[in-house]
Parts: sequence; C-alpha cells; structure tokens
Amino acid sequence: MATIVTRAAKGTPLTHVEVDANFTNLNSAKAEVSSLGTAAFTATTAYATAAQGALADSAAQPAAVVAKTSGTGSAVIPAGTTGQQDGSPAAGYLRFNTTDTSFEGYDGSAWGAIGGGGGATSDAIYENSATIAENITIATGRNGMSTGPIDIPSGLSVTIESGSRWVVI
Repeated sequence: MATIVTRAAKGTPLTHVEVDANFTNLNSAKAEVSSLGTAAFTATTAYATAAQGALADSAAQPAAVVAKTSGTGSAVIPAGTTGQQDGSPAAGYLRFNTTDTSFEGYDGSAWGAIGGGGGATSDAIYENSATIAENITIATGRNGMSTGPIDIPSGLSVTIESGSRWVVI
C-alpha cells in the first residue's frame, strides 16, 4: 500500500495523512494523523535530534555544569567541610574546603590542597589552624606538615598511615 496524502491548496495546512505499515517505526498496520497544521509528521518513537541517534525518552541527559556568577564573573564550585568530602571521589574533583579555608582537589588517591586558596596572609606565609577540628588521616605515601603547637581535642585523632610522615615545626 502506498502512502496516501490528502492535499490542500498551497499554503493551507494538511488535515489528514494515512501511512501504511512500511513507514518507519509504526506500532500498528496503519496509523492516522489528523489536524497536522503546519507541523511535520513524526513517528511515536521520535529521536531527540538526528545527531544524537537516540530516542528522546532514552537519550542521555547533559551532566550538571559549573554555574557562573555572570558572563565575566566567577565559577561557583562546591564548598563544604572536610567531613563533607565525596565518599567515592574520582580523579579531578575540585571543591572549596570550608574547614581548611582552601581549595582542594582529588588526584585519584587522596584529597590535596590546591594553591591560591585561603590561609595565606601573603605570598611568604601560610597560616594553619592551631586546633584539629576533625579526624585526619594522612594516607600511605603522603606527607603533611603544620606549624605548632597543635591541639588535638579529646575524641579526635590524627592517623599517619605506614610510609607517611607528619612534621610539626
């Protein structure tokens, strides 16, 4: 069976289209579309875009993007305490640590400070807190340093794993 189109005068919208079962992706032997107006017929399994090659209802949605304060303003990145770091981070994660008042990134095995954030009172002095605010673990193969004295309140700890070092000056 051939496709049958009821024609109208030029500039007048189509009002009725019948399509046989050989038309792409129809769910029955014959489909009718009424009152098309000026819109084109699209099968019920329409694609989101031709370039995507995926059905609209199963197409991958875009990942979240970093917001900006304005066109030439700042990027808005995640911020939170050390205790709020992602539990299963991936290499390349970036955030602002409100506990340490510094930027940090995850390198695939541990979180680490990234230059340019908090604590620095000049380009020659870096300030650190004199009191530990939460449990800290220095991972195997990593080192840490602080200027002291450092107070470790009751109930909190600093764990230094094998092959690591913490130097307090």
